[in-house]
Amino acid sequence: MFLALIDWIDRDWASRKYNPVFAFGQRFVWGVPVFISIAIGIALEALGYPSDGTAILVVVVLGAAGMFSIMLISLYRWAVGYSRSDFQERAAAEHRAQLLARHRRLRQLFNRNNG
Repeated sequence: MFLALIDWIDRDWASRKYNPVFAFGQRFVWGVPVFISIAIGIALEALGYPSDGTAILVVVVLGAAGMFSIMLISLYRWAVGYSRSDFQERAAAEHRAQLLARHRRLRQLFNRNNG
């Protein structure tokens, strides 16, 4: 399961090239199981399950286990030196270069029209 998640993250990075919003959001991917477990707990409570019952406790424990498993994957990748920071930095530099080229073309276009 860990390897599948690592492969998914790598494929996702490769397919998105570089997206600053996604780069920021991926740092908080560990919170997704917690948010899902909170939502399921609220739904179970709305369905009539007691808030201190076994079902909600199981959901919270599964959310915490999911959070810790994602954190362990991150620690494993960091410990073995497998980080995407070099990829992210290179992709961010390419992204900035593309933005500068686009701004340069726009400035040339407007200067040509004004002059």
